[in-house]
Amino acid sequence: MSIRNLTLPLAGSLLSLLLSVCIVWGQETPPAAAIIYSDAVAFQKAEEYGLAAEEWSKFLKRHGDDPLAEKARNNLAVCQLKLDKYADAAGNFYAILKNNPKSELREDALLNLGSTYYSWAKSGSPKMFDSAAKTFEQLYKEYPQGKNADQALYFAGESFYLSDQKDRSLGPYKALVEQFTQSPYRADGAYAWGVTLEELNKPTEAADVYSKFLAAFPDHDLAAEVRMRQAETVLNQNDFAKAEQMLTTVTADPQFPLIDHALYRLAFARLKQEKLADAGAIYAQIAADYPKSKYHDESMMLAGRCYYRAGDWTAAAKWLAAASKLSGDTGLEAAHWLCRVYLKTGKPQDAEKLAAAKVAAAQGSLQLVPLLIDQADALYDQPQRRGESVRLYQQIVTQHPKDPQAPQALYNGAFAALETQDHAAAARLAKTFVNQFPQHELLLDAKYVAAEGALQEKKYADAEKMFRELIAAGDKRPEKSKWRMRLALALLLQNKHQDEIAFLSPIAGTLTDPALKAEAFFLLGSSQFALDQFPAAQQSLIASLAAKADWRQADETLLLLSRAQHEQGDDTAAIATVRKMQKQLPNSPLADHAAYRLGEYYYAAGDFAKAAAEYQTVVDKFASSSLAPHALYGLGWSHIQQQQGKEARDAFSQLLTKHNDHQLAPQSLHARAVARRLSNDFAGAASDVDAYLKKSPQAADKADALYLKGLCLVGANDQAGAAAQFAALKKEFPKYRNDDKVLYELAWSLKASGEPAKATEAFASLAATHPQSSLAAEANYHVGEAAYDRQDYAAAQKAYAAALAAAQADDVGEKSAYKLGWAQYQQRDYAAASDAFAVQTSKYPNGPLAADASFMRGECLYKKDQFADALSAYGQVKSDRLSSNDMRDLWRLHAGQSAAQLKKWDESIRWMNELLTQSPDSPVAAEAQYELGWANYNQKKTDEAIQRFLAAADLSPGKTGARARFMLGELYFEKKDYEAAEGQFKRVVLGFGGAKSLDEVKPWQAKAAYELGRCNEVRIRDAIGAPKVRYVSEAKKYYGLVVSDYPQAAEAKLAASRLEAINKL
Repeated sequence: MSIRNLTLPLAGSLLSLLLSVCIVWGQETPPAAAIIYSDAVAFQKAEEYGLAAEEWSKFLKRHGDDPLAEKARNNLAVCQLKLDKYADAAGNFYAILKNNPKSELREDALLNLGSTYYSWAKSGSPKMFDSAAKTFEQLYKEYPQGKNADQALYFAGESFYLSDQKDRSLGPYKALVEQFTQSPYRADGAYAWGVTLEELNKPTEAADVYSKFLAAFPDHDLAAEVRMRQAETVLNQNDFAKAEQMLTTVTADPQFPLIDHALYRLAFARLKQEKLADAGAIYAQIAADYPKSKYHDESMMLAGRCYYRAGDWTAAAKWLAAASKLSGDTGLEAAHWLCRVYLKTGKPQDAEKLAAAKVAAAQGSLQLVPLLIDQADALYDQPQRRGESVRLYQQIVTQHPKDPQAPQALYNGAFAALETQDHAAAARLAKTFVNQFPQHELLLDAKYVAAEGALQEKKYADAEKMFRELIAAGDKRPEKSKWRMRLALALLLQNKHQDEIAFLSPIAGTLTDPALKAEAFFLLGSSQFALDQFPAAQQSLIASLAAKADWRQADETLLLLSRAQHEQGDDTAAIATVRKMQKQLPNSPLADHAAYRLGEYYYAAGDFAKAAAEYQTVVDKFASSSLAPHALYGLGWSHIQQQQGKEARDAFSQLLTKHNDHQLAPQSLHARAVARRLSNDFAGAASDVDAYLKKSPQAADKADALYLKGLCLVGANDQAGAAAQFAALKKEFPKYRNDDKVLYELAWSLKASGEPAKATEAFASLAATHPQSSLAAEANYHVGEAAYDRQDYAAAQKAYAAALAAAQADDVGEKSAYKLGWAQYQQRDYAAASDAFAVQTSKYPNGPLAADASFMRGECLYKKDQFADALSAYGQVKSDRLSSNDMRDLWRLHAGQSAAQLKKWDESIRWMNELLTQSPDSPVAAEAQYELGWANYNQKKTDEAIQRFLAAADLSPGKTGARARFMLGELYFEKKDYEAAEGQFKRVVLGFGGAKSLDEVKPWQAKAAYELGRCNEVRIRDAIGAPKVRYVSEAKKYYGLVVSDYPQAAEAKLAASRLEAINKL
């Protein structure tokens, strides 16, 4: 209780004493005594209590019988009290009372004696409070209406209170308040009365007293504290809302001396009303604004805790972090709650670090175990370190077995062990829990961990027994239905399918929890599926999904449902079911199973591309899955079915590398050989075949392997070996189902090994003995190719015609038709060839050689000088489908030349420009430039013609370049620019290898030499002097060159004639 520092009551005053002395001195007191008495009064008035006490003592010793002696003793006692000589003072006050029971000073002496005892008690002798209380009570008893009665009551109450007789203090306080309404002590008495009732746990009475105080003294300096205390009484009665109102009023005054306490209690009132954020804010205010308050440290921590409960992790972390730096339990408790904040906000590393740092300081503290649990929980929340949490939980239990949190730590350890699949540890810890804490509320939960551990350890019989016992013991537990599902699973895993069906059938439909109902029907469907009861299984699995479509094993349910549908032949529904699972549960842990099942279903349906895609998903995303080998095997065969050898090879190689001991490894050798052959890894394929043949396969499989071995030798370029292999195969298995293929490959091997005649014989044998084979047409085609190569075009024509007639495949048919046309073209039967190409384009309009055939029709017409028909045929060619750029360039060139032959100069220019645009580096670019020059020349576009002829000349070192130079000379000659013309003609004569030029160039050199003679001859007529002599000489030179070097040229006779004419000049 807060005791006010009221002035101790001392009866009487020195002034009144002096006055009384003056009155009596002349009557009874001798002068000597009066002098001592007067000095003592003076000393006492000057507060020289030591001197005064000496004088009073002297007076009493010398004049003890004087009428003023009693007053002198009273004053001496007062001085002794002032000098803290409580025993002496009490003795003198007591002497007055004892010596003269009817003394006029008795009332004051009683008051002063009580005050002396009171001061004595407060100075360090608390036993004297009892004497003070009794003295004050005696004073009030003797003088209930006396001048000191209110003081006597007040200090009697105070003395009882301070002597720990609070119940006895209530009477004096009550009497003071109720009887002395004008007393200056009444307010303090009312305050003390209320406080004492409050401390005696009489909140209702205390509240009543506080209400009376506030009614009587609303402006008293204790009014705010009383309001606070009144709120405390309301708090003690759990009326937190009312208390909050009252404390809000108190705390409105920031100058209130107990503001920190009032705020502290206001925060508590709000906390009790779950106004967590508001309470946190008040605690934070105390911590921020009142650093010297005794509530400061605790408020920091409590602010954090309130914000924690309110879910304001940022504010909680702020205050708990600050509080965690405090020393003692408050700092440790704050650290503990800060760890919980870190765990709540996904920062287990921070929680672990903080807890570990605080554990050393927490030794011996009540916060040690919470911090250790924080550390363990932080490890648990880090999946990669969850195993460490198990050890720490065990350590907590071992080192602190009596701690209230030990059972929780032990259970956490068992559960964490179960989570980390340390099932042995989970069972051991759960058993320890059952033995050490048989009455704990977590007992059945621990037994569940033990049963679950047994189930996970595949001790299914033990798990069955434990779950049956658990179900019996926890009949009223809400988890009972869940335990039933685990029991059903234990039965399923023991293949006790009939038992499980009998157990679940009656209860599955009665379950109210959707998830458990879904699980029940799933387990029921699983056993029905295992017993090949596919329609019943499908019905149960659909019921599972109907109960809860997103239950935790919905993915597994959908997969099993798809299998039930597949087993009933409904692959479309099976695929749709798996797709539904993938869409609804994209993050399912059974995603590998889903992809694999889709691969299987698509493969069975013959959709190998989709099957491969699904198998590849398993391989890429789920490499560690137990289904990975199966997926690789399915993937390989899916690629083989699509003739994707490299991809298939990689799949089988991966299977054999990563899963060499798997049951699929032997089959994968032969499969990889097939794949390697498809991917041109023939040596590797042959090696796989050899390994497979060592497995002693069946006859048909051996024949296949030998056939494949031959293909491998072909691929390894061991053509002779391959031929021998195929020959041996034909000999060992003459009725082999693939005999036509053997002859086909034998023929190719012979051909590749330099025995074309024997190869042709093999092709011919194939065509003769297997006329219905899909390879017969190609065999005839190769017979035709052999004849074509030896230029026996008539024989080739016959073979191609046979191939065309037998062709089942478009590629062979088209090639045969195309080469039939070429065989006729080579025999210069252009009409028949053109007809053959026309048949080809009609029968195979979209074939890869269709455009080539159209082009060749144009070529046949071109060869026959039927330029208009040729140009029309060229116009029907689809250039983007021609088989080569050279053919495409030749097509445009001949089309343009055909147009030029028809004097369609603009069309010719268009074709040539298109050629140069599309193929600027074409081998016929020079010819195209020449044709452009020729067309421009004929359109009288001399300058354009010159540029084109120059371009042609620059591009071609042969005939076309020579022609272009010649035409340039002609153009300059026509323009009478003889010097320029002469330069171009000289380039023809002297360039292009000169005398060693190509035969195709020589005619143009002859023409150019002749024109050089002309260039000089035409200038002779107008020249005089030395120029004329030179022109004559040059004309003779070049005419002579024509005659001597090009005697076969058409210009030779003309040159001789001109030479003869010049010689006559």
